Amino acid sequence: MAVQGHYNHYDDPDEFWDDEPIVRKQPAIAHPLPPPIPEPAPPRYEPTPTHTESWPREAEPAYQPRVGSSFASMQLDRGFLPVRIDLGSGWSRYVGPHEVGEELLAAYRGAVVERLKGLYSSGRWPSPQEVSEAAVPDRRTVLMVLLETRTWEQYCEVSSSMVNGARYEVNGRVVIEGRHPVTVSADRRYLRSITVWSDWAARTHPEGIVDEILWCADNIRSLRPKFTVRGDYSRYSDADLEYHLDHHRLQLLQEKVG
Repeated sequence: MAVQGHYNHYDDPDEFWDDEPIVRKQPAIAHPLPPPIPEPAPPRYEPTPTHTESWPREAEPAYQPRVGSSFASMQLDRGFLPVRIDLGSGWSRYVGPHEVGEELLAAYRGAVVERLKGLYSSGRWPSPQEVSEAAVPDRRTVLMVLLETRTWEQYCEVSSSMVNGARYEVNGRVVIEGRHPVTVSADRRYLRSITVWSDWAARTHPEGIVDEILWCADNIRSLRPKFTVRGDYSRYSDADLEYHLDHHRLQLLQEKVG
């Protein structure tokens, strides 16, 4: 039995980025299968106010997050996580220690925009799975993965992880006085923030900062859910898989309740 998802997608006129969909959680028994989700959208970033102007609020220009960096560039994998960071020759001269996190995040935004432009430039609307490997799997994959669960608890956990977002906050390897000077936060789709202590950045070689960010990206990559099908289901149609999953789910539930 298919589950109908409830997503409320709205636009904020003050933001360049689309917001994330709101997911209404349903009981696992009544809604065993996860629904599809909308196409991944570029990340939304909230501005951090630094001062207060004297003019009325309605006269304030709309905030637009800075996209791209003149001093850094990134290459992203299929999950929109950085796999390479290149710092330009002007990095040390023009990027102050207190600007490192913001500049790297701007470079990341630019890389996201460029990758999305490439994906949508062919004139064909790509599937969510083509856009990102972190997207909700296609329905056939969902059916196959759930058929390979062994307990009711595992079934519920896997089913939930397919549609529910998660937040990750990871630290770099460097520790100073019991704390980490580099922290990166992300969700299932994008990096959301990059924090670098200015005093540490001031006395660290730029390549050391790059290594810390890539280390954090590797950790986020390992934390994201992965849905791998082990068996061969090529001889089954989608309808066959639906039929077998209905019986499999009932069997797991009966074993759970004894």
